[in-house]
Amino acid sequence: RFLLQFPEFVSWPPASGMGDPARPFVILVLGDSPFGPWLDQTAADHKVQGHPVEVRYSHDPAALDGCQMVFICSSERSRLDGILARAATRSVLTVADMEGSAARGVMINLVIESNLPRFEINRGAARSAGLPLNAQLLGLARKVY
Repeated sequence: RFLLQFPEFVSWPPASGMGDPARPFVILVLGDSPFGPWLDQTAADHKVQGHPVEVRYSHDPAALDGCQMVFICSSERSRLDGILARAATRSVLTVADMEGSAARGVMINLVIESNLPRFEINRGAARSAGLPLNAQLLGLARKVY
């Protein structure tokens, strides 16, 4: 659920394409998807700041071009630093669910704590990519780097 809500708490720069209401909000799932059909089904009826959501799947970091958000699957752990470097130059919101990934530069890392979904934020990484995060989201985070 969090995955589709995070973009609502981002101030998107003009270069992100969010100024064009006809342009879809593109989520890239990079690696071996853990979502099954859930993400496609949920995204079909969802809008991000008025934009329809399009989900793409790839194992190629070059697919980051043209997307606003990437979910980096755990299968990509060994390539994480290179993926983050590429995303940072494109103002792409990075999300993962790998232990320690927020400390390594992922902007939002999903974690399970006491059987409840929580998240950690790397505020510096988001700011460096030109994606300021809303104070409300920061306040809900389990940990902010």
